[in-house]
Amino acid sequence: MLTCVGTRCRPIATCGRLLTRTFTSSYPKPYVVPKGIAGENRAARLELAAAYRGLDLLGLNEGVSNHLSVIAPRQNGDGEVMLVFREGLHWKEVTASNLLGLDMSGKTVEGEGSPDITASCIHLAVHQKRPDTKVIMHTHQPYISALAALEDCELRLVHQNSIRFWNRVAYDVNYGGVAFSFEEGERLAGLLGDKDVLIMGNHGVMVVAPTISMAFEMLYFLERAAMVQVKAMSTQRRIREISEEVCKFVAPEYMKRAQNYADTLYYSIYRELQRTQPDFEK
Repeated sequence: MLTCVGTRCRPIATCGRLLTRTFTSSYPKPYVVPKGIAGENRAARLELAAAYRGLDLLGLNEGVSNHLSVIAPRQNGDGEVMLVFREGLHWKEVTASNLLGLDMSGKTVEGEGSPDITASCIHLAVHQKRPDTKVIMHTHQPYISALAALEDCELRLVHQNSIRFWNRVAYDVNYGGVAFSFEEGERLAGLLGDKDVLIMGNHGVMVVAPTISMAFEMLYFLERAAMVQVKAMSTQRRIREISEEVCKFVAPEYMKRAQNYADTLYYSIYRELQRTQPDFEK
């Protein structure tokens, strides 16, 4: 199994990438928000709503199931909240304004309604165990879920897309049912450790990242890497894996540019949503 941690991009203070000086894409900013706490909360809401819509657009979610979250400043400036969507909403219905803000005990302090209980149990526990990460995304996307159904569910280094995850993946091979307790979230957080990806056997995948665009990009390329692997395995011919030497060279070089790559992909989807589903920004 993959066990080590590769080079990480440095964390940033705000979740809204376009509020930071580290944003490097050459494309125009897709939105403008005021500076300050309220602006940071608004930016996180916009980007998380776009992530829900964008993953649905790419077919990487399951209707009203699965969940994404981000830690952001509370609107009133009193600490932080975990933003997540409301139980029962289809991902196509998520907007910046109908996202819920939960405090670290799971109480809804922004918005109306209740979150999916599994979102609270998994995400709050992982956020508490991994304060270096601001974003968690959990999906049952098809090819990763197919890989997770195998006895040997390791993501193998069979394609260029796979190298991006070299030494960044952990595994849960003891599926025990739906996460209805905080203890299950703690168990998953323990398995994740200091990795960026947890492939959840007989279940799906969870990724953590410092930014929404990075987490979004990881889910996209995890699915592409798993798709290539599953299709290659379906030929029942021997698979040729990329050598450790090549991975040691290529993966760190990729990670130096990873945030810029993630921004370029994610904000292209953001602009597509502005054209086709502009209500997500309301």
